Amino acid sequence: MQQHYFLGIRIPSDVQRLADQYLNQHRLAERYKVVSHPDDLHITLFYLGACDDRMISKLSVQLRSLSERHPGFTIQVDGFNFFGPSTGPRVTYLSVTKNMLLERLQKDVSAAVTAVTGLPSKDRFVPHITIAKKRKTDERLALSSDLFDPYPVSVDNFHLFQIHPHNTPKYEPIETFPLGRPD
Repeated sequence: MQQHYFLGIRIPSDVQRLADQYLNQHRLAERYKVVSHPDDLHITLFYLGACDDRMISKLSVQLRSLSERHPGFTIQVDGFNFFGPSTGPRVTYLSVTKNMLLERLQKDVSAAVTAVTGLPSKDRFVPHITIAKKRKTDERLALSSDLFDPYPVSVDNFHLFQIHPHNTPKYEPIETFPLGRPD
């Protein structure tokens, strides 16, 4: 089986305390098959899936060049939300305030991936930090989105992650792409 990969921004494990509030309040560990390990917290820039070494090598060259053209920036983790109905969403996550530098980085990463791999670019980007996914019960939930005081997270790089589905943590950063420094 080929290795699977994604490109993403690692979120420091201190953000876990924000996730824990909602994991506990909504008993998400009891209701979801996958609860993110603190070392697995991330924002996905592009999911690659299965790739061979040659493609990863070509992509790395493009991403090293691209990363130097983007300055570091700060994002704000600002709430709890979900994808799917409030009675049983498929994914729960910590939300991130709209950020033009993050959006520009994702758009450029997506274009580079498309140019190298031929994978279709991602038109819709909703930056988020997954905390629980894949329902394991049919129990009807009553979740509601929530905002809290923005929590700043500095972003000075992004990573190529290799996915190890049977390990904990699951996501291993195998290459780091440092962002250029602000002028």
